[in-house]
Amino acid sequence: MHILKAGGQDVFGKNSPTAANIQGALHVDRYLTDFSMMFVQDESGMVSMKAASLIPVQNQTDIYVTYDRGYFWRDEALPRPLGGRPQQVGYKLGSASYTAIEYGLEATIDDRQRVNADDPIDLDENAVILLTQKMMIKQERMWCQRFFTAGIWTSEQAGVASSPGANQFLQFNDAASNPIDTIDTAKEILMRATGYKPNTLVLGSKVKKVLRSHPDISDRIKYTQMGVADDAILASLFEVENLMVARGVYNSANEGATDSFQFIADETAMWLGYIDPNPSVNSPTAIANFAWTGLIPGQTSKMGGVIERGRDDRAHSDYIQDRMAFDLRLVSQDLGCFFNDAVV
Repeated sequence: MHILKAGGQDVFGKNSPTAANIQGALHVDRYLTDFSMMFVQDESGMVSMKAASLIPVQNQTDIYVTYDRGYFWRDEALPRPLGGRPQQVGYKLGSASYTAIEYGLEATIDDRQRVNADDPIDLDENAVILLTQKMMIKQERMWCQRFFTAGIWTSEQAGVASSPGANQFLQFNDAASNPIDTIDTAKEILMRATGYKPNTLVLGSKVKKVLRSHPDISDRIKYTQMGVADDAILASLFEVENLMVARGVYNSANEGATDSFQFIADETAMWLGYIDPNPSVNSPTAIANFAWTGLIPGQTSKMGGVIERGRDDRAHSDYIQDRMAFDLRLVSQDLGCFFNDAVV
């Protein structure tokens, strides 16, 4: 690049800038207003909000009635004797409780940050996304730790590499395995114990990957229009209303340490159970989310959450808070089945 001269002198004097410096002086970098990069997780990969019956509650803690189903399912009807009373029957009541814990996060926006923020940075929107993502991860981890693990459910099945025995099945990586029969067998166990047909299946990410290419499944769908085992086709094959793949991710490293990203749910496991989509009096469900909608009457969402904004004049900052009060609780351990090591 040639530097323009006037009367034999450099326009910029003796210490002329380099071409790169001139280029920098001609253009000042600014943030693009139509593009930015932010990793926001899709809610479809989170299962906690869908694999639990949502029950709005007005009080932080309370009790609910439980019934012993054995009393209702006995065949005790007898012929009434002439002039006598019918066979007397009854049932037993129990109770259980919930306690909604309030969780909260806050982000602040200092006045200096607000003044210096260029387009397309929206400090308020970014703060809301930050808080809601973290709350979503909190609830997802809680669901997985409480329900998507061994030692919780009455019915459990373990995948093995060969020669499955009682409460075991051949892992799905083996072409000789039969995923549909494995699920059907678990359904029969749950229906025999509870009378309810499971309607929800949660797959770990590796389980979904293996099932997509399993020869038994591929053979069943090869003449379909798509010929690909997507979630809808798998739900149809397994005859469940709701099939979800647990793909939520979180960073287990502390701030300042090297990031360590991992799936929240066990990638090799799956869970089958009955979740009542419209819970009411006398309705059973495996898992319930008691959402404290009465935390801030008229303001709290159906999930027991609220976003609040305010001003802290002494800190010369605005603040945004995300508050959420709920209790994810095991309601009936007989209405679920956990499959450990479904794949390797």
